[in-house]
Amino acid sequence: MIKWERCSTELPTTQFLILNIALGFGHFITILNAGAYLPMLPYVAGSIGEGLPYVVWGQSNYFAAMGAAFLIARPLMRRFGAVNTALIAYILFALSCLFVLLTTSMYPLMTAARTLQGFSAGLSLSPSLSILLMHYKKPKQHIAVALWGIAAFTPFSIGPALGGFFAYVLGDWRLLFAISACLITMVAAVIWLLHRKSVDGLDSAYPIQSHLFLFSLFAIACIALQEFFNIGLISALTSREDELWLAAAIFCLFSALFWFKNNSVEYPLLNFKVFKYPNYAFGLMVLCLAFMALQSSIVQYLIRLQLVEGYTAWHAGLLFLPIFVFSKPLNILAQYFIHHGYDPRVLACISCFGFALSFWWMSTYTRPAPWESLLLPQFLEGAAMGLLLISMTTIALGNVPPEEQLHAVDILNTFRNLSAGLAITLSDIGWDHYLAYVKNHMTFQGSIAKEALSAHFYELGFAEPAVQHLLRLKVNSVSGLLTLNAMFYTLALIFIVLGAAVWWASPRHIVHKSTVQDSVVESLGEEP
Repeated sequence: MIKWERCSTELPTTQFLILNIALGFGHFITILNAGAYLPMLPYVAGSIGEGLPYVVWGQSNYFAAMGAAFLIARPLMRRFGAVNTALIAYILFALSCLFVLLTTSMYPLMTAARTLQGFSAGLSLSPSLSILLMHYKKPKQHIAVALWGIAAFTPFSIGPALGGFFAYVLGDWRLLFAISACLITMVAAVIWLLHRKSVDGLDSAYPIQSHLFLFSLFAIACIALQEFFNIGLISALTSREDELWLAAAIFCLFSALFWFKNNSVEYPLLNFKVFKYPNYAFGLMVLCLAFMALQSSIVQYLIRLQLVEGYTAWHAGLLFLPIFVFSKPLNILAQYFIHHGYDPRVLACISCFGFALSFWWMSTYTRPAPWESLLLPQFLEGAAMGLLLISMTTIALGNVPPEEQLHAVDILNTFRNLSAGLAITLSDIGWDHYLAYVKNHMTFQGSIAKEALSAHFYELGFAEPAVQHLLRLKVNSVSGLLTLNAMFYTLALIFIVLGAAVWWASPRHIVHKSTVQDSVVESLGEEP
């Protein structure tokens, strides 16, 4: 039982509890919107009158903007303080939720609103945790980190179920944004009321203008790269050459400007010196590839469960609830092993092979499969997820000095979430290409499958036009089911390779006297 009065540094117990609840809700809501939107995508497409590939842009941009925000959050905290930065982030999040509701008839503006929402979500995470730690006595800060980490896996488990509930059960996906705006405004109000007279470490001499300029270059480059593949999603990277070249040119130009300007200033926004430490670059690469594969599986499964297997958004979302059962307990167990000197490569390898087994299991179903039978692999996936982020973050940061770890974990989060945004679009492109391949294989002249299906329909007494129509429907259905299984089989192979690759990392690491900062960077490394 937590004795709250012994944890607070200065706030009365009641106010301290209210602050904990408010920050917990703020953390929960901002990262929940990343996962809750996914099962809604077919419903959003129907509401705004656009195809599904266009609606996916809002989700991929959300992650791209969230990733970029991690780089600027800490400089803003240093200049304006954690409280002011958190307030700005939460107010922007509430406004962007309202902006989404007001722009459903104007698709480009709605995508911009989702991008702003992702940026504000990423901007809120570091200052919120900083505020929480600020109000805990140092010997009790491990409690703050533990409470904060509870929400870490909700985007992958509770988020899809909640999104499906709003879209299908309540019948209006817009309620997610309306309720989020109201709750996050209340969170901002609580933080403001409890900190009206406090000044938390403002550094008026900090060169924030230089960082804002560098961030603008970095953010434009990130969005341009994402837009290149967003355009590629609706053109299969084979048409719209002018738009593709423009996006590529903007990305190259602003990337080059950021590189030269960032390396020429005294306080760089992205300190590339962290890449000199053993395991950091390698750990970052493996983490990004693993998270891309994981994000691809989640996005495609939620969409294809509805469009290919015919489940509702509610049933598709509920299928992800088992992930939460083992993800957090295994995460806590992994943290215990790592803090007691166990090799994190073992945990990372077990995690990757766990994902591989889970995805291989999913690839063996004869689809469409009964909903209840699809639940079992999700428990295994949740267990693997609980081990992945903490083990790979530990591998990457194992040789980074304590004074550089917070910046290093911000870089990890930036590139991991940028990779997640790219994964959403690239997995859609891959799906479309493989689906077309399967359809062509089933319908080419002389195909055994085509002839068998045609003969079956003729035997049932259908005329030629009806046979051709039924044949197209059957080919579309079967090719989608085959592509779904092929996707999981491919993901299983990817995780087998990644599970073997982690052993290339060096076993050497720095031993820290205090595990509090380790717990902080591990918690930040799991967002979201």
